[in-house]
This record gives sequence, C-alpha cells and structure tokens, in this order.
Amino acid sequence: MKLPGRRALAGSGCALLLATLFFLISSLVTTPLPFLLPPLISLPCLPVVHAPSGFAYAAPGVAALADAAVSYAVAPTVPQQSRAEIALSLAVLRRRAPLRLLVFGLGRDSALWHALNPGGATVFLEEDPVWYRLVRRQSPFLRAHLVAYRTRLDHADRLLDSYRAHHSCLPDDSSDGTLTVRGNAACPLALHDLPPEVYETEWDMVMVDAPKGYFAAAPGRMAAIWTVAAMAHGRHGEGDTDVFLHDVDRRVEKAFAEEFLCKRFHVGAVGRLWHFQIPPVSRRGNATAAGKNGGRRRPFC
Repeated sequence: MKLPGRRALAGSGCALLLATLFFLISSLVTTPLPFLLPPLISLPCLPVVHAPSGFAYAAPGVAALADAAVSYAVAPTVPQQSRAEIALSLAVLRRRAPLRLLVFGLGRDSALWHALNPGGATVFLEEDPVWYRLVRRQSPFLRAHLVAYRTRLDHADRLLDSYRAHHSCLPDDSSDGTLTVRGNAACPLALHDLPPEVYETEWDMVMVDAPKGYFAAAPGRMAAIWTVAAMAHGRHGEGDTDVFLHDVDRRVEKAFAEEFLCKRFHVGAVGRLWHFQIPPVSRRGNATAAGKNGGRRRPFC
C-alpha cells in the first residue's frame, strides 16, 4: 500500500483545521458566552440598589465615616493610638453603638471617634486652649468643651496617699457606694465644675486619653481617672460603663487605674490601652466598697 505523500498530509491537516474553526465559530454564535467561560472568571451579578439615585451619604453616620477616612488617608501624622488599640475600643462600639461616649482629650483621632458612634452622643473634654481652638476650627461639628484641672503631675504620689483623708473622695458605704462629683470641690481629685451635661449623663463608654501627663507641671490624669470611676460607680442605668485608659505604660496612669478602676474590673489590654467594665449599682451591691489588696483597703475596689 502506498503511503500518502506530503501534499496529501498537508491538505488533510488544513481541512481538519478549517473544520475545527467552523465548529468553534458555530458554537460562539449559537451558545451563550457564560457557558464557555471558566467558573473562576465568570462575572457575579450586580447587587440590587434599593436607595433612590442621589440618596448618597444620607444614612446615619456614613458621611462622618467618609470624612474621617479621608482625613486619615491624607494626614501626614500617625494616629494617637495604634490600630490594635483602636480595634479594642471599636469592638465595644460595634456591640453597643449608638451609645453615650465621653472622651477626655481632643486630637487627630477625634473625628474618628465621632464617626464610629453614628446616632450616638459623643462629647470631648480638652484642657489646652490652643489645641482646642485648632481642632474645633478643623472639625467644627464636634461637641467639645474647654475644661480646667487643679492637679499637677508632680503631686500625683501625694494625692494618691492622702485622698482617703478626704471623706468627700470616698464612696459612701452607708448607701449604695456612690459619690458626688458635681460641686465636690472638697475632694482634690474631683473635676467638680465640668459642663452640666457631663454630670447629667450616664456615660456608656469613656475614653481617657488626656490631659497631658508627661512633664511635672502637666495636669496629669489623676483627676480624670477618679472622676470617671466616681461617675461609673454612680451609674443606675442598665449596662456596664466601659472605660478605656491610654498610656498605662506610665507609672501614674497605672497606679491610679489600679486604685480607682480596679483590677477586678479589668477585662482587656492591648499595647498601652487598658479596658475596664464597671457594673452599675444594681449589679454591684456593696462588694466594691470592701476591696482589699494585701491588707491595704481600696475603697473603690
């Protein structure tokens, strides 16, 4: 039998190639394209858009979140807290927002805390008049107050050792262990003349990231910590008071936190941030007034 020559083989190959091309073209014309695409590159369906055109950022808090995101994206400075520290507070905000949030200090992150509490009430307290005017000029929508402190950082040890000598600084064991903060000038640790709304609100969450506490003449955070502890102890509403204290790597913050916010209420820590959950009067009973540490009574714990 005579084998086919090269010309015959070439002709057969061309015929086969033309037949294959014809089949593919026919398939493309008669078969929908998605059936030919591999699953990994198939395009998903577009989500259904329910809001009318032009609704934009009208949903509560969305516009504030957008503004805060842009501010962080273009800011030449880093946030005052690390990402992990912010995430610790964000976990509470995710669970409890909208809530009543009190923040000691105005900073580069103030717009963020405002935005992360959509529909809630967020109030800031700042002691530096220059910084207060600067932040308010940049973010006039923030609800902030300029406040004054009577304390100095270099008096911290003396204040911690002597506060028990002032009856007005101690929880009242005869009642429910609450304290008076508003108008309590007799207690050297009390922030007794804050704006009325601070005393008239039971705060769900408090962030203590001010005042300054890194040089001798600075106010330090001694009074802020005592005042927050006193307000949390007096809470009659439902739910705990979530307290976050920043810069606990510093000796004064750590010592006053252990004295007034209490280790038994300490529920979390990341970096330089501690998280406390202080229960309301209805769930605390009289136990908090009897805390001891190695025989040394801690009236708040």
